[in-house]
Amino acid sequence: MDKRFKKCLDGNRLVKVKEAGDLVAKELAGAETDLSSARISLSAENHKWAAVQAYYSMFHAAKALIYRKGYREKSHQCLGVALKALYADENLMGEKHCDRFRDCMALRHDAD
Repeated sequence: MDKRFKKCLDGNRLVKVKEAGDLVAKELAGAETDLSSARISLSAENHKWAAVQAYYSMFHAAKALIYRKGYREKSHQCLGVALKALYADENLMGEKHCDRFRDCMALRHDAD
């Protein structure tokens, strides 16, 4: 087990959940809404807000993936750790997607 993933579990910033099926759909809907909002903001040249909205689209999509694996995050950082451990490290997604999530998280932080 990845040591950062274990640290998130041990620190209760990542927890096991029993049933998250409804939450997967809810998070995916949120991801779509935020992506649509980001596109509108970008077309209005509101780049800072578009970056924040784009990040939250990725955030909700990542949460859906983590729920699907039976976990819930309690930290943005641990969400990225879980995404890498549960998907990239298992060859279910390219690591570049985890890198882009982390980069967008930093961009959102800077925009705030």
